[in-house]
Amino acid sequence: MKKKIVLGVLLAVIILAAIGTYMYRHRFDKYEQSQEEQAAGIKAIGKDSRFLVTYFSWPSPDYPDLDATSGASNIVKDGKLYGNTEFVANILSKKLNADLFRIETMRSYPTDPQSLLDETKVENTSHMKPELKSRVENFSDYDVIFVGYPLWWYDMPMAIYSFLEGYDFSGKTIVLFTTHGGNRFCRTVPTVRKLFPKANVVQGPAIYDREMDKAEQSLDEWLKDNEFIN
Repeated sequence: MKKKIVLGVLLAVIILAAIGTYMYRHRFDKYEQSQEEQAAGIKAIGKDSRFLVTYFSWPSPDYPDLDATSGASNIVKDGKLYGNTEFVANILSKKLNADLFRIETMRSYPTDPQSLLDETKVENTSHMKPELKSRVENFSDYDVIFVGYPLWWYDMPMAIYSFLEGYDFSGKTIVLFTTHGGNRFCRTVPTVRKLFPKANVVQGPAIYDREMDKAEQSLDEWLKDNEFIN
């Protein structure tokens, strides 16, 4: 009898833990676009559109203090070290035959995870938008701009805000993509839609950090499902 009670309690704990984990990981789902909204946004893209893939990725692979090993925010592929978002952006650029632009800040960020968390918390809560190193040449020539980023404190890095606010996206399509630790886009999709009400904002692929080895497969599926490639 006691064994049955103990087993029942353990089972209840396991079920509650599973439910709690599911609810935690999906607590931002209500902020995401529906399949119908995504489909409508993608349908609005012209067949002759010119694509640009932009991204902010950290740690930067060429940062001198970064060890050349895979970690939570970077990946080694064919002997080369990439930041996660950089890796995804490179794949998208090749598959879409799109130009590629790396968003770089004048300031550097720590590579130590805790120091990075501390600094970016101050930056995000204070809305400190860092200065960028360069701008996109001939921005007006592009019709569809993919914008990629990791999630920092449940939001886009402030470098993305610096980038977005530097251009006129009226009449253009913005396709957001992210690399994340479990929270997908959080609230970033409605944030960008609010910033650019005259743009066609589309929720793109979200790649989980722990599944970067499957990133190309996931991107292929998303691109084919949405008829970007055959």
